[in-house]
Amino acid sequence: MSELLPLAEAADLLGVSVERVRQLVVGGQLAGQRFANVWVVPKDAIAARRHSPGVRGRPLGPRRAWQEILAGPIDLQCPGRYQRRAEVVRCQMSRADSDSLLEMVGALLGGVRAAIDLGAELAQDDSVDLYLSAKSFYGLGARIAFVPDSAGRVVLRVVDDDAWNLIPEGVFAPRNAVALDLLESGDPRHWIAGEDLVDRSA
Repeated sequence: MSELLPLAEAADLLGVSVERVRQLVVGGQLAGQRFANVWVVPKDAIAARRHSPGVRGRPLGPRRAWQEILAGPIDLQCPGRYQRRAEVVRCQMSRADSDSLLEMVGALLGGVRAAIDLGAELAQDDSVDLYLSAKSFYGLGARIAFVPDSAGRVVLRVVDDDAWNLIPEGVFAPRNAVALDLLESGDPRHWIAGEDLVDRSA
């Protein structure tokens, strides 16, 4: 049996961020196992990835990623291609503040809460997943109190302003974006729900 490494060590060996390793594992592009809330990666899988040819295509730029997300269908076998759709900022903030962001800055609901409203059969959790423009995010500190926290229950997905202009106004992020949010989760039930959302939009 191969030695198991935490995501931070795997990231160092691959020369990428911990978040990128998590995306690779969740997206099925790198073998991984979950124990409670901790992901580990077999050392053999890291060696194999370092010596294998690249996966299908590099990540798309923000604007191109959103063009494909909006045009659909998206390639669920390679969800990492869409990682630049937004910069992920995890944080803590009050429930009142996170709820007010939808109206205050025109944020769009993503993740589990949006998936449930779009028909996914998932249990509601206390996480909040919101898409907002970069312009709105950078002015946010003057309007509400939030603290960056890598384990925070609030996920702010900051979209490049040029790409944000492509996204239709509304309450929810586009269905394909919500599906990608679910694929980034560590919960296999979320992965299945994400695939179902994409299948229903095809």
